[in-house]
Amino acid sequence: MLSGGGSSPLPLEDELEQREVISYVVALLGANGVGKSALISQFMTSECINAYERQKDLGNQTVSIMLNGEESELTFQNVTNSKELDRTNPPDAFVVVYSVVDKASFSKAKTELITLENADLLRSRTVILAGNKIDLARSRAVSTQDGKCLACTYRAKFIEISVGINHNVDELLVGVLTQIRLKSLQVEDRDHPHHQQWYESRGVVKVSMKARQMFTWLFGKEDSKFKNCENLHIL
Repeated sequence: MLSGGGSSPLPLEDELEQREVISYVVALLGANGVGKSALISQFMTSECINAYERQKDLGNQTVSIMLNGEESELTFQNVTNSKELDRTNPPDAFVVVYSVVDKASFSKAKTELITLENADLLRSRTVILAGNKIDLARSRAVSTQDGKCLACTYRAKFIEISVGINHNVDELLVGVLTQIRLKSLQVEDRDHPHHQQWYESRGVVKVSMKARQMFTWLFGKEDSKFKNCENLHIL
């Protein structure tokens, strides 16, 4: 027994158990065949995961990640159609996946973004547009610029990945958690004037992004908006 009336420090294992682990749900949206299931499988073997991985009901996969000294759980859902989502308790983040070698999957990704916008989820939730299969460069049908333009139009983040060669998969995993944490720090006020502006300026945003895209093509200098949408470490 310790004397002096002081409290003994918790053993390391007990101290870790005392820390709160915040759980988040991430839905992967996109057409069949774009690699959503394979991407989740790669997440399960990422070097970024902490301690364990486990499979939950309905095929959902959960990993524990230690980032910046804080542990969080991410549960990934493979969602065939965004209309299946629980609107009363939506996921904390959405990764909309398309294949860069399939224009139809890109159109599907745009449809999913529109659905999320109509459900008023783009403001309050993390949304990342991910173009998969960039290792198939000779078969590319969707340019990087088109992907960025779509992401910027809907104020989503953008990244190109290859599940097949494990390119940018860890970056996407860390980016998802980082974006969720940054979003949670934002003060959301539905009555704020900017809330109305979000919708009123949608057409302007689309025109603006097209103009920025054209500027990039003409002058070979990438617009700052395009650069920022690829930075998963800032909002």
